[in-house]
Amino acid sequence: MKKKILATVLAAAMAFSLTACGGSKTSSTQAGAAKSGEPVTLEQVDKSQTTELIFWHNRGGAAGECLEKIMIPEFNDTVGKEMGIKITPVYQSSSDLISKLKALILAGDVENMPDLVQVFAGDTEYMSTVSYVVPAADLIAQDDSFNTDELLPQLVNTYTYAGKLNSLPFHASTMTMYYNKTAFEEAGLDPEAPPETLAEVAEAAGKLLKKDSSGVKQYAITMGIQNAYLNHFIAGQGEYSYIGDHENGHAGRMTKVEFDTNGTMKKFLTEWKKVLDTGAVQTVDEGTQARDEFMAGTSAMMFSSNSVLESMENVAEEKGFELGVVPLPKVTAEDSGGVCPGGSSIYVFDRGDGQKIAKSWVFMKTWVSAEYQSEWVLATGCIPVNQKAMDTEGMKEYIEKRPEFNVAYNALIQSDPHIQEHLAPTQQAFTTIFKENGEKFAAGELSVDECVAAMAEACNAALDEYNRANPIEQ
Repeated sequence: MKKKILATVLAAAMAFSLTACGGSKTSSTQAGAAKSGEPVTLEQVDKSQTTELIFWHNRGGAAGECLEKIMIPEFNDTVGKEMGIKITPVYQSSSDLISKLKALILAGDVENMPDLVQVFAGDTEYMSTVSYVVPAADLIAQDDSFNTDELLPQLVNTYTYAGKLNSLPFHASTMTMYYNKTAFEEAGLDPEAPPETLAEVAEAAGKLLKKDSSGVKQYAITMGIQNAYLNHFIAGQGEYSYIGDHENGHAGRMTKVEFDTNGTMKKFLTEWKKVLDTGAVQTVDEGTQARDEFMAGTSAMMFSSNSVLESMENVAEEKGFELGVVPLPKVTAEDSGGVCPGGSSIYVFDRGDGQKIAKSWVFMKTWVSAEYQSEWVLATGCIPVNQKAMDTEGMKEYIEKRPEFNVAYNALIQSDPHIQEHLAPTQQAFTTIFKENGEKFAAGELSVDECVAAMAEACNAALDEYNRANPIEQ
């Protein structure tokens, strides 16, 4: 089957080499058209010379091993060999990658910039300001062989800023609810009818709580109010909703929050308070704590990424309980928006060499192909960024063995594409503000209205300070 996959991908790459525009095969240490603001002309690939492309990525662990030891060598030995491309992956930790990249950009250090870089969705607004970036939309416009319609529309929206697609999705995920069916049954709850709204979570929570004279033995759920959860619970209200203006910062720089004026934060907190009032919530939620508590059996429910599905199934088998996986509960029954996509994308940098841009594009379009996405999903559990990946034999076999994978995929593909992570340029400040005020709310120190007001005031102050220091170019 792998030979068939490689043949399909190679054929697509060859089609590109025949349809790309002609151009010079020059090299320079200075950035070219992208830096000057002019559209980049996509050159025809010169297959006679092998070009090394430096690719910065932040995939560690098993995913990083798959990328560096299997999939990139596979590309280099097939498509790369035919097209004169050698990808050299360079791991950068998630915490370091964007800061290192910003330092090189600020210094104008073109020589040490990567040719390709993987960046998280939350930095989409920043990357739109980087003059070295070659917008994916400009490359797509010059390549008739590439079909954007194959990509999940939710992800195309994720990496589109102010109407322009600047990158292609690298990996994708969303949030689902995991629950301990055995614990549900022991509590007298129907394990085949899990909560679908936060009010139903509250109804189940009181029954799932286990405690004795020594303290709590089992919480219903471990969850603190945090940015990651709010991206889903705010955005999914109604048909779709926004945390901040300018379509959550996707249509332009965010200048103020909207969750206070549109009523979405109040609605979420009101419904979540029903869960808190049961006393069955472990509100301390640091790092992987929610996952650890669920795996240990000290929490009966968990809201978490679909990417942990396989590990959760392994733990359930080891611990001897039955695992349930369902879509994330809605805030209220009338909400129809869905869930928020997460993940990262790949950007091409213009370092003054047209061949490097053209060959970077070959790698990018190969990576998002159905065949490569199928292989990536099988290794990592991510959601494929290409819809046609679900039709490959590998994915069909995978889903037959692990049908729960469809829960996250279907939830995302059925969600309104307007539902996106907010792109506040003050991401870290928002994260801290939501967490600290969420803790006070959970402790009863703030009412619903006081919590909404405190969050909004602090978030707007952070935005004002940032935007004063970094004026929006007209």
